[in-house]
Amino acid sequence: MQFRRSLSLLCLAILPPSVAGCGLMFGGAHETIQVQSSPDGAKVTTSPPTGEYTTPTSINLERKNDYSLTFEKAGYSPGHFQIQHHMRGGILALDILFTGLLGIIPDAATGAWNGLSPEAATVTLTKVNAMIDGPQEIRVGVRVGKSDGHDAATIDASASGVTVKVEPVHRH
Repeated sequence: MQFRRSLSLLCLAILPPSVAGCGLMFGGAHETIQVQSSPDGAKVTTSPPTGEYTTPTSINLERKNDYSLTFEKAGYSPGHFQIQHHMRGGILALDILFTGLLGIIPDAATGAWNGLSPEAATVTLTKVNAMIDGPQEIRVGVRVGKSDGHDAATIDASASGVTVKVEPVHRH
């Protein structure tokens, strides 16, 4: 009876590594990436698609893929960021040592032996147009004539704060 119990415990200790590789046990098939933008509040989409997010946020990505992140916000040019997957050599070594190569199959299938790099994405968005307060159009009128017997020019603008520079014309 004692031998049977010891054999059962040994099987239970060996079974998880053979069903789940070391990558699945030490990190899983997904990795969380911190995503930020300046300014905050940018919409983030991923390719391959995983959903739509708003910065700042955390995105849970599969370790087996490379990702392209696109940042968009009204009034700003879109920003782009690349995330690459890479093999974590230590996980492969653990699979070979502790699972007798059986752990390679689930780790390879799920991408659990990979890591994502970089682990954080920060993008600064560039404003498309500098917004200037004021009307869309300003009309300026110039009247040239005589006033009290002297030459005169009258300048009117449809908005206040318009600066007009007047210089004499030199004739040769």
